[in-house]
Amino acid sequence: MITVAYSLTTYRVNGLSEASCEHCLASIRSELILVPGIVGVDLNAEESKISVLTDGPVDDARIRDAIDAAGCDILSS
Repeated sequence: MITVAYSLTTYRVNGLSEASCEHCLASIRSELILVPGIVGVDLNAEESKISVLTDGPVDDARIRDAIDAAGCDILSS
């Protein structure tokens, strides 16, 4: 039997708002999906939240680095 454990983590950020254009949102998604283990990204611009779905252990520092590289600052997770 194969068991896959998924985990969903949400980060509250600066740099994401209702005014964010589709290009900016796509850039954030693209940056995050490159992190090994991330299988899904959901952006909630209205609430300035980024949620990432992982299919196993992923180093939180790598996720934070990707969010930073995308131009957002993490307020909390």
